[in-house]
Amino acid sequence: MKRKVVCAALAAFGTLAAGSAQAQLFDRGGGLIYDSVQNITWLADANYANTSGAYVPGKMSWQNAVAWVDGLSYADSVRGTTYSDWRLPTFHDLGATGCDYGYSSTDCGYNVALTSSELAHLFYGDFANKGFADSRGLPQPGYGLVDDPANPNDESLFSHIQSFSYWIGTSYNGDASKAWYLSTATGMQNYISKGSQFYVMAVRDGDVAAVPLPGAVWLFSSAFLGFLYSRRRGV
Repeated sequence: MKRKVVCAALAAFGTLAAGSAQAQLFDRGGGLIYDSVQNITWLADANYANTSGAYVPGKMSWQNAVAWVDGLSYADSVRGTTYSDWRLPTFHDLGATGCDYGYSSTDCGYNVALTSSELAHLFYGDFANKGFADSRGLPQPGYGLVDDPANPNDESLFSHIQSFSYWIGTSYNGDASKAWYLSTATGMQNYISKGSQFYVMAVRDGDVAAVPLPGAVWLFSSAFLGFLYSRRRGV
């Protein structure tokens, strides 16, 4: 009986902790957006390089983009913490090495697989945007950055998103002078010379709200242990 009570309590806690796990983007406050599917945190300002005055109007080469996010420190006003572990979004080579150009579920072209890059997941998955071409390679209406007014948890969570190209922090395999990018204007994911001038979105691993404050942990632990103790005593 005691074992069943403990298991039920743990299950209830697990349900509460994962109650919003079905959602994808969460506004953590302080200018930080958490993606629960990718387990990464985006800087909500999609052109912070310009906002901060580091690069005006925000476009830069791939080398400068890597250096900028590497040296970026951002103060979280909600949790009173400064984060200095930012990076560019990553790319995952799917299928044959290099660009597998196509119009559906590849790693290069339009309507790419969500697993091909963190930016592709954000653009096509979280934002539910369309590419310039459909799965047959034909032009389609409503492509690019189109914010759904009925969904407050998409582009609406971010500020200063540019309808242009954004750098991905992965060099093109076989040619170190080129790197991957994704265009929010057309949905195209491809590679290009690192000297091109594109925008930057900063991202970091994990969730800033994953670990509760020490006080919150103590309060929950005390309440949970008290519940178990009272059940054992038959209260």
